[in-house]
Order: sequence, then structure tokens, then C-alpha cells
Amino acid sequence: MRRSLLILLVSLWAGAARAAVPARLPADSWATVQGRKQGTVTALWNALDPFLFREAGTGRLRGVEYEVMESFAAYVRRRYGVRLRVEWREVPVFDELLPYVAHSRQAGVFGWGSFSITDARERQVRFTPPYMPDLNVLVTHERVPTAGSAAELLRALRGDGVAYTMQATTMADDVRALLPASGPETPTRFTADDFDILERIAGDERVFGYVPLSVYVVGLQKGLAIKRHPALTRPRRGCAGIYPPGSDWQPVVDEYFGSAEFGRVSQQLLQKYLGTYMSALVAAPAQGSRPADDRELLRLEKEIVSQRFVDAALQHQQSRTYLNGFILVGLLVLVLAGALLGRAVLVGRFNRQLQARNAVIGEQNEAIGRMNRQLEQKVLQGQMNPHFIFNSLNAIQYFVSLDEKRQALHYIAAFARFMRQLLANAANPTTAVADEIRLLEQYLALEQQRFAHKFTFSVEALAPGPELLAARLPSLLLHPFVENALYHGVLNRPDAGGHIRVRFEHTGTELRVAVEDNGAGRQTAAAQQTRQRSAHLTPFAQLAQERLALLNEDTATSIRVQTVDLADEAGGQGTRVEFACPATA
Repeated sequence: MRRSLLILLVSLWAGAARAAVPARLPADSWATVQGRKQGTVTALWNALDPFLFREAGTGRLRGVEYEVMESFAAYVRRRYGVRLRVEWREVPVFDELLPYVAHSRQAGVFGWGSFSITDARERQVRFTPPYMPDLNVLVTHERVPTAGSAAELLRALRGDGVAYTMQATTMADDVRALLPASGPETPTRFTADDFDILERIAGDERVFGYVPLSVYVVGLQKGLAIKRHPALTRPRRGCAGIYPPGSDWQPVVDEYFGSAEFGRVSQQLLQKYLGTYMSALVAAPAQGSRPADDRELLRLEKEIVSQRFVDAALQHQQSRTYLNGFILVGLLVLVLAGALLGRAVLVGRFNRQLQARNAVIGEQNEAIGRMNRQLEQKVLQGQMNPHFIFNSLNAIQYFVSLDEKRQALHYIAAFARFMRQLLANAANPTTAVADEIRLLEQYLALEQQRFAHKFTFSVEALAPGPELLAARLPSLLLHPFVENALYHGVLNRPDAGGHIRVRFEHTGTELRVAVEDNGAGRQTAAAQQTRQRSAHLTPFAQLAQERLALLNEDTATSIRVQTVDLADEAGGQGTRVEFACPATA
């Protein structure tokens, strides 16, 4: 039963590993490459500095195993005259890499992840010849006394040690081999990264674990507070790449890795990525169960630690030199600042006085500008008022000439009321909507008496309420446009069906007004004006534009005016002028 369950778990694990990588990869066999004189192999990799990693800044792949694989491809190209390309694909989880390669049926799949050669793994995959010796060393915090056995180690940890390792690795095997002697109560924790193990060890005196010797050396150079225990070292046959059992690449692989060229390449790569001290330390173990000369190994370790102390001392001395330089520069800056301070105070005082005077002049200029604009608006209003008065006097003269005294008296009374309202509105820069509605109704009623039966009108407030009726707009802003709708719009119609509609609407942030007529339209009115060349038609177009330009200079939100040409189903013409201005109370 247990054996069946174990087989099922292994199958599920292998299936999950295969799912992490595409089922088909560009991985040609050696026979295909020879036949076509070109081909591609895929290198699956798991990150571990300095063996395989992405370069900071560029993201390019670097490392010992990367260059070993690329040097193998270059050897095949030179030796056999084929074009061979290596495609690299990352496998983020280490323990998924070996099962995928083991079950792959593609000959050109290789795996790289600093694999240790073991008997169990050799039953699943093929290994390249090793590119470097391999030792797993037991590492603890540097303050833990050196132990000669597992029992001594546990006593040094006071019986509460915690082992950290990675699943499906030789390091996990070494921890399991160590724990029966140290007691079953020692807990084991798993992590996904060798350097994570070292960082946990450096931060806690109770933690221990196995890591590859090369990784330990890198951690030592990085300054981590760690140490190895020589008596508990676990030797291996070496680190190598892997490929499927049925692959036909084995003869070419063995040929290159057994060549003198590869011997030189591997030594150069170890020195390039591990440095002189570390490469010597990693390459020191022989084929036996212990390093050939542990005293030499210890000497190299001490040199690394000593070099670290020397580097720290040099950095400290360099920091002191920089600090002294900064102090000297600071004193010079203070002396220079003291010399310039008096001059800066005088210049600053003069600048402040000049800025104050400029500010006063600017305020005066703005006040003068506002007064000029107000005066210009009053002049424009004054130019508009006489025109209507003259037209009204002409109407009174017309009624008197027809001896229609009653109609003339009625018109004069209405005209007097309108003039009082007009003068009251013109005396203020703004007018309430309620007063503007009253003024426009009086004006259009007077004009309706002059041009009897020619047009009708309506002045309405949409959803009238206190907010709309109390809103204010510039005085006499609408009057020229209403008069324009009358004289150039509805009075130019051939019939008496003209209608002028003025509506007010409050949107919450804006006051919107529309002046609409069903007159002859702008094109017909322009043509008639050109033919008649009349000097007494409404002269408000230019005046209105000038006044709007002045009003917009004094408001944060401009008054927008839009003219729309209308056309009804019967072919009639018309015009609508739309206003939008800030809603002020």
C-alpha cells in the first residue's frame, strides 16, 4: 500500500513538473542536426548565483553553467560545421526541472541548475561529465563552536536547533542523514533558495543547514556571519548538467567535456565568476571523502575573511578621508558664504523694495485697466440706448401723424414704463433674471404695437424658482440680440407668422439663455442688407462682440455665445442664439 502511494505521488509530481514547461520545445536530436546541418536545443535553467543568473540592469543571462552550455554549442559548430542554436527557458521551481528532463522524449533538452551527481539521479537522467568538484558543507552561525559530530552540533545549539534545506536536493538528503543522530525532535524547514538558507543562518544561532561549498564561499565573501564545520562535510562526485536518458547527444557531450579545451574553459569560468580565492577553494577537494589538504582549505577561508576585514578597513579609511574632505570644503563654503552674506542682504533688501514698488504699480495698472473696461462698457451701453429711443420716437410720430391719439398715448405710457426699467437696469453692471424678463417683455410689447399683427413673442423661465429668478447676468446683454431677431428675422418674413421666443434656464453652475426666431434666416437678412445698404438697421453686432470681449476679460469663466441656423419642415428659416454664462447671485 505504501509503495503504491509513493508511486502515485511521484507520478503526480512528475506530471506537475511537465505542466510547468511547454509539451513541445525546439529540441532537435543530434541525428537531425547532422542531417540538416542546423538545429536548436533547449536549455532549461534554474537561477543560482554564480552559476545561472540575470545580469542586473540588462537582464542578460550570465553564469558558469550558461557559458559552459554556450561553449559546448560553439564547439559543435566548429567541430562539425553545423549551425546550432541554444534556446534558454527558465524553470522557476528547482524540483520541477529534473522530473521534466527525465520524462522528456525530446533528445535536445538539457537541464542546468547546479545538479550534484548522485546514484539516484543517474537512474533518472544522464549527466554531462562534471564541470567542477562538489561538496555540501554544514553551515551555522559564526558564533557556534566547531562540531566534530552531529551530537556535538546539537549540544552546541542547546537542543533547540532548526534545520533549513531545499526539497528534492542532495542538501535535503544530507540533512536527513544527519538528523537521526541528532534526534527526531529537530524540526526541518524548507526554502526555495540557497542564499535564503545562508541569510537565515546568519540571523539566528539556532539554525543550521547544508549548502554547496561554492555558495558558502560566495556568502562568506558577501560578509554573512557564517562558518562551516569541516567534520560534517558531504562530498559528491561533482556538479554537471542533465539530459534525457534516451538522448543521442551523449557521444558529442562526452567528447567535448572530456577534451583539453573544456578543461581550460572550466578553469577560466570558475576564476571569472568565483574569483581567484574562491575558485581555488571550490576546486580544492579531491576525489576522496575529505579535502586533499584541509589546512590549505582553512588558509584560503582565512584569507577571504582577512580580505573582507582589509576591505572594511580600507572602506572605513576612505570614508574618513571623504569626511575630512567634506569638512574642509564645508569650512571653505562657510567662509565664502560669510563674505557673500552681507552683499546678499543688501541685494535682497533692494530687491524687496523694488518688488514692493512693482507690486504697487501692477495693482495700479490693474485698477486703471478695470476702470477703462468699465468705462468702455458704459460707452457701448450708451451707444445702444439712443438707437431704441430714436425708433420709439419715430413710432410715436407715426401714431400722431395718423391722428390716433389714444394709441399714441397708450404707446407713450408703455414707453415711459420701459424707459424707467431700462435706465434702472443700465445703471448697474448686472441685472437679475426677473428684471431682465420684465424689460424684454416691455420692449417686445412696444415693438408689437409698432408692427401690429407682424409677430408674436414669449419670454419664459424654465422651471422658475428663486435660484433662477435671482441669478444675475450683464445688463442689456440680450437686448441687441432680441432686436436683431426682430429686425433681421421675423420682420423680413413675407407673412405675419413671425414668433420670437426667449427662454432662461439655470443648470446649477451656469445660466443659459436662448433667443430664437422663425424669421428669414441669416443668409436672407444679409442679402437684403447688402441690397438696401441701409444705415439704420440694428448696429449692434460689432458693439455686442466688443462688449462680450470686455466682459470675458473680467470673469474667470467666459461667456459663451453660439448661433444656430434653424429650418422647419415647411422649409422656413430661423435663427437661435445661445448664451452660457456663470451663474452668480
